[in-house]
Amino acid sequence: MTPTTIGSLIEMDGRNLYYAFIAGARKVIENQVELNRINVFPVKDGDTGTNLAGTVRSVIESLNPHRSYKITADRIAEATMINARGNSGIIFAQFFYGLSNETGEFKSVSVKQFAEAIKRSVKYVYEAVAKPVEGTMLTVIREMADHVYNSWNKFSDFNHLIRSSYEILKKSLMETRTKLAILEKNNVVDAGAKGFVLFIEGIMEFINSRNIKEIILAKSAAAPLPKLEEVIPEKIDFRYCTEAIIKNCLFDKNIIVRILEDYGDSVVVAGSDKIRRLHVHTNAPAELFNKLRTAGTITFQKADDMIRHYQTTNLRKWNIALVTDSTCDLSQEFLEHFQINMVPINISFGENHYLDKITINPEQFCF
Repeated sequence: MTPTTIGSLIEMDGRNLYYAFIAGARKVIENQVELNRINVFPVKDGDTGTNLAGTVRSVIESLNPHRSYKITADRIAEATMINARGNSGIIFAQFFYGLSNETGEFKSVSVKQFAEAIKRSVKYVYEAVAKPVEGTMLTVIREMADHVYNSWNKFSDFNHLIRSSYEILKKSLMETRTKLAILEKNNVVDAGAKGFVLFIEGIMEFINSRNIKEIILAKSAAAPLPKLEEVIPEKIDFRYCTEAIIKNCLFDKNIIVRILEDYGDSVVVAGSDKIRRLHVHTNAPAELFNKLRTAGTITFQKADDMIRHYQTTNLRKWNIALVTDSTCDLSQEFLEHFQINMVPINISFGENHYLDKITINPEQFCF
């Protein structure tokens, strides 16, 4: 059977955008173990690939193609924002939020319209990160967007534009190795940046094969869970990788940023007041969420213990996992000494959700 193909792409509609995204997402999912292995910034927690794969998988599992470019862009932006994981996943989602926000109500877009929208999207990713660092995903997105905007009139269609952009991305990715000392020390490129380049590489492969049938079949093919690679130990100043979604946020974005910076680092605040996505590394998630409790409806939150994750992988005391839930009365010192994993009970106050003894402590609950 001859594969279903697409010709020269002069205008991009919602279906083209959808299939391109699925192709890029597949490439990220296929390479998540490698991305985990080279993940050394901002901390060596070996989860960039897993986080990016989880972020893009939401589109594969929940969306179907729509003819309208604007509707498809909006749906991709919402799905990735709600399901984004980790620092890199939220930045990736913010890029698509910016692309969606800067796209007019078009059923299809020209190369020029796409170039203008992608250029304006860059400000969204930089504004989302409290302390932007070059040599990361931010850099490769910016340099690709600059190239697209400055050279769109040299190309007759999207296929040639994406091919030329990919060459710029590869160069930008290799340069991350020398822009951050920790990357140069470990002789790796930035994991988040490579994830974005792999995403575009997947789109490139789709352009070359033009096999829509293969992309459609990929929706039903579940990628196996990756084997976790050994993580290089390092000093972790802030223990909990903490995230949240606040709907109908009442606090200004800059106020949210200042609150998060008071409690930790690696701060990212993405989305809009309708759906505000937060990321921070902190030692006090319960205090932080108590501060945010009047900011809006907290519909999702997590606080992954990065130290415990490392210990479980590399410094395990037992050949079995010791597990309890947060209703136990064991002290934190006892839990630490015996490496007991505590599963927090979910607590709901109306539409606000908390994790017992992680994002809310007993004193706050009683108060």
